[in-house]
Amino acid sequence: MKKLYLVALVLALFPLRASGAQRPIEHLTLARAQRIALANHPAAKVSTYETIAAGEDVAIIRSILFPQVQGAAIGALADNYDSRLAAIGGINNPTVLQRGSGGVAISQLVTDFGRTNAMIQAARASLKAQRERGNLTTEQILLGVTRAYYDLLRAHALMQVADRTMKTRQTVLDQISALSKAQLRSDLDVDMAKANVDDADLLMLEAINGLDNARAELSEALGYEKTYTFILDDNPEIKPVARTLETAVNQAFCQNPMLKALQAESGAAHKVATAAKREFFPTIVALGAAGGSPYRTSDLDRTYGAAALNLTVPIFTGGRISADVQKAAAKAEAASMRVAVQKDELVRDVHMAYHNMRKAYKRISVTHSMHKHSREALTLIQARYDIGKSSIVDLSMAQLADTKAAVAETDAAYGYFINRAVLDFTIGDLACSSANTAE
Repeated sequence: MKKLYLVALVLALFPLRASGAQRPIEHLTLARAQRIALANHPAAKVSTYETIAAGEDVAIIRSILFPQVQGAAIGALADNYDSRLAAIGGINNPTVLQRGSGGVAISQLVTDFGRTNAMIQAARASLKAQRERGNLTTEQILLGVTRAYYDLLRAHALMQVADRTMKTRQTVLDQISALSKAQLRSDLDVDMAKANVDDADLLMLEAINGLDNARAELSEALGYEKTYTFILDDNPEIKPVARTLETAVNQAFCQNPMLKALQAESGAAHKVATAAKREFFPTIVALGAAGGSPYRTSDLDRTYGAAALNLTVPIFTGGRISADVQKAAAKAEAASMRVAVQKDELVRDVHMAYHNMRKAYKRISVTHSMHKHSREALTLIQARYDIGKSSIVDLSMAQLADTKAAVAETDAAYGYFINRAVLDFTIGDLACSSANTAE
C-alpha cells in the first residue's frame, strides 16, 4: 500500500508524457499567465485580424469620395474609314475609327445627397462594434486563464489534502495492525482501517487526475500546444469585493463589451437604413478625360480632352430601392431589440454572478469553521479510541468528516476567486482588474 501511495505521489509531482520525456516546467504568476494568454492564444489573433479587416471596410467606402483616376490605351484597326458595327446590343455610335490612343479618365463624386457619408458612418460603427467584440475576446481569454490558474491552485491544494489524509490513515492502520498482533485490537478494526486507507487511495487518484486535468486546461488557456507542468508563485489574498450590486449593474451597462458591441451594431444598422432612403436621390458625378492618338486616321486630332457632369436619377427600379429601405429599417429595429434583450440578460447575469460571489465568500468562513471543528472532533475521538472509549466506526466516521471538511474548505477558497473573476467578466472589468493586479 505504501508503494502505491509513493508511486502515485511521484507521478502527480513529476508527471511524464507518453514518450517518457519530462514535461516542460514553467514558473507562473496569475499576471504573467494572463499576459502570456493574450500574446499566445489564437482567439486573440483572430480578433486582431478581424478588427484590421473592419478598418479596411471604412477605407473602401470612404474611397468613393475621392477622385477615381484610370488609365487606358487602345489600338483599333478597320477595313476602311467607313467601317461600322451594326449589331452591338447598345445605343452608341457604331463607327470604328482606326487609331492607337492612350489617356486618362477622371471621375469625382459631386454629391449623392449623403448616402456615401451615411455608409461611412455605418462602417465606422461596425469597426467600433468589432473592437468591442475584440475586447470581449480579451475578457474571455482572461477569464479562461484565470479560472484555469485557480483550478490548478485548487488541484495542488487538494493534492495536499489527499497527501495528509493518506499519511494520517496509514499511520492509524500501522498502529492498529501492531495492536492487533498484540491482540489488543480485533481483526474488524484492522479491516476498517484498511478500508479507510483504500478510501484515501481513491482520494489520491482523484487528486492526481484533477491535477493533470488542471495542467492541461491551463496549458490550453495559455495557447500552448502541449501540456506543461507549472510552478505557481501566487498566494492569493481572500478579501471581499467592495462594489455593491447596484454599482455592479451600472458598471456593466457602461463597460460590458457585448452590450457595447450590440449598441454599435445598432448604430451601424440605423446608418445603413439612412443610406438606403437616400438611394431615391440623384447622384451627380463630374467626369473628365484627356489623352492623345499618335497613330490615327486623318480625321482625328493628335490630342483629345473632354469634361462633363453626369446626373443619374432613379426613376423605376422594379421596387428594389423600396425593398432595400424596408429591409434596412427592419434590420435596424432588430438591432435595437437585440440591445434591449442584452440589457435584460446582463442585469440577470450580474445579479447571478454577484450573489454567487457573495455566497462563495460566505462559504469560506463556514467551511473553515466546519474543518476546525471536524479536526477537533477527530483528535478527541482518536484519543478516545486509543483508550478504548470509542469504536473503529466512530473513528472512521470522524476521519471521513474531517476529509470532507478539508476538501470543502479548499473548494470554497478557490471557488470564491473564480466567482469573483466571473463577476468582473460579466461587468466587463476583468481586463482592468487584471491590470491592477499586475501593478
